[in-house]
Amino acid sequence: MLMCGKIFLMNLTIKMAGKYQVDDVFYLIGKVAFVPVILFGFWFARNGFINYGGLFECEMRRISGFPCPGCGGTRAFYHLFRGEIAQSFRLNPIVIYGAAAYLHFMLTMFGRKRIGKKTENEVRIQYYLYGATAVLLLQWLIKVVRMVYHFYLIY
Repeated sequence: MLMCGKIFLMNLTIKMAGKYQVDDVFYLIGKVAFVPVILFGFWFARNGFINYGGLFECEMRRISGFPCPGCGGTRAFYHLFRGEIAQSFRLNPIVIYGAAAYLHFMLTMFGRKRIGKKTENEVRIQYYLYGATAVLLLQWLIKVVRMVYHFYLIY
């Protein structure tokens, strides 16, 4: 693992000495982070959530009663690595969006670096962030509206 970090820093230093693009840096981070994230995900899905899932209780929901935009993210991550994609999406679609955006970005960069011709145009990272923000806020708004509607339906 230490060697991967040194290689990453050397590549980053080389890129920073000359002209570099932001998407190149994110591509390197994505390559380095892939294996640890996958290993953690499978460990978490196998026994981590059972043992440590209670530690991730949402403080905003506990104090105010309303969910935060990230509520359900831990459980969605758990269900994603158990192969339960629909349940993961239902709990918090940002996890599925994040996985899909990661795969799209990494495959696009792989295609540019290995298969296609070199281009000076960057992959617009901000578009992934705009999409993530929209998904996050939309699912949060739906949760809050459903919660308020359910509250008024009961009382």
